[in-house]
Amino acid sequence: MDFDEIKKTWKNSFVEEEILNKEEIESRLKIGGKSNTALTKIKKSYRFELILGSPIFLGIILCLFLLLDKSYKIYIIPSAVLFLGWSISFTWRNYNRVRKTVISTDQLKPALVKTIHDIERYVNFNMSGFLKYIIIPFSFAFGMLMGMLIASGEKDFIDVIYSLGPKSLLKIALILIIGSGIMIPISQYMNKKLYKQHLDKLKAYLNEFEEIE
Repeated sequence: MDFDEIKKTWKNSFVEEEILNKEEIESRLKIGGKSNTALTKIKKSYRFELILGSPIFLGIILCLFLLLDKSYKIYIIPSAVLFLGWSISFTWRNYNRVRKTVISTDQLKPALVKTIHDIERYVNFNMSGFLKYIIIPFSFAFGMLMGMLIASGEKDFIDVIYSLGPKSLLKIALILIIGSGIMIPISQYMNKKLYKQHLDKLKAYLNEFEEIE
């Protein structure tokens, strides 16, 4: 354990007549250390998403710029920038809330409560029905649309749709449903692996602190 953290916790045990014994001080230090470990892993998960997502975002925009017919670029590229840019900025804003956070033992409970609150909003959104049943299917449909626009070349997109016929349209709809059905559990697993399991640990540490308080 860090000596300065031990000393600070010991000094704070005399504030407001809250005199802690040796076991209570050790418990606070232990909870603080475990909480910071969980928080560090969550910060790494945010950075992983940003490092992975940013070049993918730029790569998609570049491909659309190079491969789309000129008549589609004016509509599709701004839409892609807004949608993908919103996703990246949403992750960045949440990361920015916790990136400088250090859970200190002298303010253990307030720090845990604030950290849990900041991270929980992101985790809950990633597990929400809105993301599962609207954002993911929309993303899959948007990707399919991009592929069809690129494949259509200089042909009018409406003419391409009419030329597909009912069977081809049914196949596209099935691919969309199956693809979304595969992506939803994958996204939920990644959210649990990167964030929720560590958030649950922070909640457990908060409960542990409240028990010894």
